[in-house]
Amino acid sequence: MTPDNVQKAIDKLEAIDPKDEFAYEKAFMAYKIIKQLPVLIYNFNSDIEVFRARTHLEDIFYSTKSEIALAPHSAIRNFARCNRPFQSKFYCGENRPTSYIELVNYWTEERNEGEKLYVTIGRWKIKRNFSALIITSPDPEKRISKYDREHGPVLDDFLNKYDGDFREANVMLYRYLFERFRKLAYEDPLTYLITSAYCNSALFEIPFEVDAVYYPSVPFNGQGVNFAFNNRFITEDNITLLGAMRDEFLAYTIEGNKKGFRQIGEIVANSIDSKNGTIKW
Repeated sequence: MTPDNVQKAIDKLEAIDPKDEFAYEKAFMAYKIIKQLPVLIYNFNSDIEVFRARTHLEDIFYSTKSEIALAPHSAIRNFARCNRPFQSKFYCGENRPTSYIELVNYWTEERNEGEKLYVTIGRWKIKRNFSALIITSPDPEKRISKYDREHGPVLDDFLNKYDGDFREANVMLYRYLFERFRKLAYEDPLTYLITSAYCNSALFEIPFEVDAVYYPSVPFNGQGVNFAFNNRFITEDNITLLGAMRDEFLAYTIEGNKKGFRQIGEIVANSIDSKNGTIKW
């Protein structure tokens, strides 16, 4: 891993046309130029609670856990922060607001002023210890969020083991990844190509299993954090549904002709039947 290889990889990534039929393959192969792709891992204890939201336009109640859990690979048609099309990840936030704000841009496409929108959110418990990939900045002055202030020293410890070209190459790459992982990507498909290709390249090359990608919420300005759990992690042994809630929102216009959403209803599920995988309202 050298500064020259990292710069070549970055140049190739930035030159990709997202509309190219081989755009993702070009991004994936660009990371191969680097060699010894660095990966920072953080280990979590069990009993962490997370929130996962599912948007729906119809006034319905999901009655089974599977309907608000992991989507099948076939249902995933777009790139996102950590996945390519036809690759399902269990995206979730540390709290309800974080889960919601990740979806607001998509809500604006689906609802006009005066129309309603519904969101069913599950509260899940992670039952075992797990590991997660982290991406932070090598520059202390850019560690503004709680996430980066906490995990920046982990990167420092890693970088301080090396010197010369190898250290410089790592600093270059993490500086670049940090900028892309903190960039709004709703209208920037290249960013999602670059971040998802890094996640898959890193997770594919690690000689041991890592369970998730852990990163701050970009729409929430880093105030909340998200997890993207790998498909294989989402099993009955690892995660369980503790509760569910269905919120009702009304679309309205705010300053600048932008769209906002006002919560006008909230219904909490009476109980969760874990044995049968059903939700009772």
